[in-house]
Amino acid sequence: IGGTYAVPILLLPEVAICALGKIVRRIVPDEEDDESSSSSSSDDEYCSYSVRSMMSASWSADHRVIDGATMARFSNELKYLLENPLQLLINQ
Repeated sequence: IGGTYAVPILLLPEVAICALGKIVRRIVPDEEDDESSSSSSSDDEYCSYSVRSMMSASWSADHRVIDGATMARFSNELKYLLENPLQLLINQ
């Protein structure tokens, strides 16, 4: 269908659930340009862009069991592993 975001709904006895969106290609500024643009405000400054694959992830959790910081750490770890899939093999 091509949806970008979803709202996952927990059903008992689930504790957490994730809804993954469609992978899309987006134009984003290069990372090294983020630092230089904040220190300089020149209108004719060169800025480079790249096309990146991006995917949204929406989380729901039972906060009686899991707090938001734990979900954020898990989400960051999932992001890292998706960006570096060889780590799944190396860390075993």
